[in-house]
Amino acid sequence: LLRRWGIGALFLAPLLWTGQEYLLSLGELGFTWMLLGHSQAPFTHLIQHAASTGVYGISAWVVLVDVLLFALIRVSTPLRSRLPALGGLLLAFLLPYLHATSVIPSADALRPEIRVALVQPNLKMEEKWGAGGLERSFAILEELSQQAAEQRPDLLVWPETALPCYLRIRPHCRERVAQLVDALQVPLLTGASDYDYERREPYNAAFYLQPNRIAMQRYAKMHLVPFGERTPFRDAIPLLRDIDWTALTGDLGPAEFAPGTERVLFAHPRTPFAVLICFESVFPDLVRRSVADGAQLLVNITNDSWFGDTAGPYQHAQLAVMRAVENRTAVARCATSGISLFIDPFGRSSGATELFVPAVAVGGLPVVADSSFYTRHGDLFARIALLVSILILAVASIRRRAN
Repeated sequence: LLRRWGIGALFLAPLLWTGQEYLLSLGELGFTWMLLGHSQAPFTHLIQHAASTGVYGISAWVVLVDVLLFALIRVSTPLRSRLPALGGLLLAFLLPYLHATSVIPSADALRPEIRVALVQPNLKMEEKWGAGGLERSFAILEELSQQAAEQRPDLLVWPETALPCYLRIRPHCRERVAQLVDALQVPLLTGASDYDYERREPYNAAFYLQPNRIAMQRYAKMHLVPFGERTPFRDAIPLLRDIDWTALTGDLGPAEFAPGTERVLFAHPRTPFAVLICFESVFPDLVRRSVADGAQLLVNITNDSWFGDTAGPYQHAQLAVMRAVENRTAVARCATSGISLFIDPFGRSSGATELFVPAVAVGGLPVVADSSFYTRHGDLFARIALLVSILILAVASIRRRAN
């Protein structure tokens, strides 16, 4: 494009970048963790237009700022020739800031409508899955839950795979959880494994139990971590099912969970909510569909302990901030070892726990009934960017051949 149209083609970079980011988000190998727009999640006043464009609009904004900076630095002509780039750069920051000040209400203006308690047990993998792991898990979860219940929450949340048992089909495990829920008189959402004997397939699931009720709702994780929870394309390419990944990679072999097939709206008395299990909080469209189905609260349960003391747990928590802003929906995030926190519909975080400590966090979250443009229309901005990019490249290619 530079060869065809000169330096001005640089201003096509935001669309080209956004288009390729959208392509890289698709399919079983889609990986949206490193989308450029996610880097801006800590800056609340710069990301509010994600409620219209999704995170892809933030990516385009970052690239536009880069192009303007490049133009400002590289132009060696008199100062007046740099004024357009300088003015564009100022507007690039001023317009998002003004928009944010017009849409973000004060924290006091958002009335908490549901009080959520997050239980962070901080059990290592060998402590949970080794000998005596189930009893050890119950002991810490029950102790922390009783502490949380003293603050009168409306919902109690345990993290991903909090219980090392097949909760639905193991009577002892299920009855013990139900007894705790009945004793505390607080609904509980917990992560646990599940197994379908008819299909002979395990699931990474979440279960919702209410006091004095036998039935419980279940959600099975739909987007599994490639090569960590499931071998990609194993259903389409039978050969992949026969590979012994454990023999090749040791402990890095995939668990081969089956993917869930249905989104679930959990029926809490105060507000309907949806669950995002770990990696699912990374995917904008998957989260958007849950909100479009009627979820007025998002609960993200995760186990980030395998990241260790790295940037991973902090980055993963920040991704949930972008999902809250995109859908104008509050998020309660519960992690095994941290970071657990609350996020309001405008991306403001509170109650964050520290890493690798047992903790209880209790906070009130608002419910915003109005859906965002992004919730209603999805990745429209990203698709337009991809379409325009393809057309631009096609025009440039045609003209080049014609010459």
